[in-house]
Amino acid sequence: MASIAFPRLARRHSLSTSHNYSYAFHPPVSSLPTILFLHGFPSSCYDWRHQVQFFSQEGYGVLAPDLLGYGGTSKPTALEHYKTKIMAAEIIELLDHEGIDKVHAVAHDTGCILLSRLANYFPNRLLSSIFLDVPYSKPGEHFDLAAVNGLTKQFLGYERFGYLGFFVRPDAGGILDQHLNSFFTLFYPQDPNLWVEHVGPTGAMEKWLLQDKKGPEPAYITETERQIHLDIMQNNHSSALKWYHALVGNVNEQDEVQANLDPVLPMPVLMVCPQPTKLELPGVEEQMRMVASDLTFKRVSTAGHWVQLEAKDEINATLKEFFERQN
Repeated sequence: MASIAFPRLARRHSLSTSHNYSYAFHPPVSSLPTILFLHGFPSSCYDWRHQVQFFSQEGYGVLAPDLLGYGGTSKPTALEHYKTKIMAAEIIELLDHEGIDKVHAVAHDTGCILLSRLANYFPNRLLSSIFLDVPYSKPGEHFDLAAVNGLTKQFLGYERFGYLGFFVRPDAGGILDQHLNSFFTLFYPQDPNLWVEHVGPTGAMEKWLLQDKKGPEPAYITETERQIHLDIMQNNHSSALKWYHALVGNVNEQDEVQANLDPVLPMPVLMVCPQPTKLELPGVEEQMRMVASDLTFKRVSTAGHWVQLEAKDEINATLKEFFERQN
């Protein structure tokens, strides 16, 4: 949560939806723009620590919220609260509260789903959209978990998203809380290929956790950082998993179809991926070019999912160069 991650920058605000948001905020210096950071799972604004420090020191404005269900932000139990249409409007309300008109929006993992909808529902509020490792998702598309796992098995040779079946079980959050250290070394792995055998295939993650297996500690996270992460996430997994319930349950599909959202992104777009591994689905860059006419595609030197942690200096330099080109 922001109060633990960034105590000097931490703020709270109660929105019109009655949800309270915890976030880190640093106002910009002079005419520099503000950057909005949207984290993924299992995370909080703390996973942006290297970017928040770097860009605030560079004079940029920074706003990094604990998203709904995470950290110090509200954790409603009803799934309808986790609709992306609602959460996107809440982010806009946070920007309005801080007097921010437009932002460069940077997202990672499930945060990229929210950024996708921010770009659809509120394109005039984004100076640019930056997707880290996970690409833009088109609005109104139906998600079929069985079909997706079948396709990934066909193209990759193994199920890529079998873990989602476990994540949407009612007992999943409790199991993650009970095996916090085991889960940490699996989801923040030293070797990203650990996911090929122990995350992707159906049933593999649950087996890993119930046996309380532990992988090597990731070199890109210090012991102090690891403990802060665990302190933030302890007993928070059930609410955070609501994002996956919303995805697998297609709770946003009807809203997006009725809104007739334009799937084409009108703003400059940056997509940053790790080096290709067995985990990458083919055609990421080509698919992004179909929906973004102004696309910059980059790869960092590391191979893992957590590019903002594993390649923090490369990410910071890439983002800064991209932002400066938009001015």
